Amino acid sequence: MTELFTEISTTWIIVFIITGFLAGYIDSIAGGGGMIQVPMLLFSGMSPVHVLATNKVAGVLGVLMATIKYALNKKISFKVVSIAIIPCLVASYLGSLLVMYLSDEVIKWAILIAIPIAMVFLFKKSKEIKNDENKLTKKNIILATAPIGFYDGLLGPGTGTYLTISMKKFLNLDFLISTASTKPLNFATNFGSVIAFLMAGKILWLAAIPMALANIAGSYVGSHYAIKGGEEFIKKVLIFVLVMMLVGNIIKIVVS
Repeated sequence: MTELFTEISTTWIIVFIITGFLAGYIDSIAGGGGMIQVPMLLFSGMSPVHVLATNKVAGVLGVLMATIKYALNKKISFKVVSIAIIPCLVASYLGSLLVMYLSDEVIKWAILIAIPIAMVFLFKKSKEIKNDENKLTKKNIILATAPIGFYDGLLGPGTGTYLTISMKKFLNLDFLISTASTKPLNFATNFGSVIAFLMAGKILWLAAIPMALANIAGSYVGSHYAIKGGEEFIKKVLIFVLVMMLVGNIIKIVVS
């Protein structure tokens, strides 16, 4: 049975609300919202599995808001989404099933190791061709997205960032279209994970609900500024997110 209540102080609920808003804002622009939410949830004393489950509930609602916002502004490549969404959903579900068999220590170190990988891909030079239809084959789309869907179910933090960079690099989509198109896919992968965690009773709802509502608000504001600011704005936020990931990684290694 899902854990409906747990003892969480008012102070922590306020912290979760602030964290959720910031995560939703960042995630709607460049991905990486989980990099903000997951460390804070871990710091609150939750076990890693409960942290991942609670983070997913907040993430799935926040990314749904961003999806609606981008869709209304016609920034989503529905060709990419229609091909990738089912493989991503299945891959995420399988990843979430696997993570429940891993030790807490393995989960923590896997999250730490995953962070710098995004930086490598972002700073690698890619072709200047943008929105190249020749790249948007079924095979290319699945190869560029499904492995990240598995990662999302397995660990989660940084998935939106990974998807955005992968679409930019391997599918030659520009950053705005890449960012927008990750949102329905990220919703699918989050939803697949939520189902798995819900069935396993790993969600701590007293933390998940306020964080989710704040995430929705942050996603609305963030997607608005991404559409307004365009590719250059998104690039800057991506770099900021990845630098913060790296700093957080170093701090955790030093402290542990």
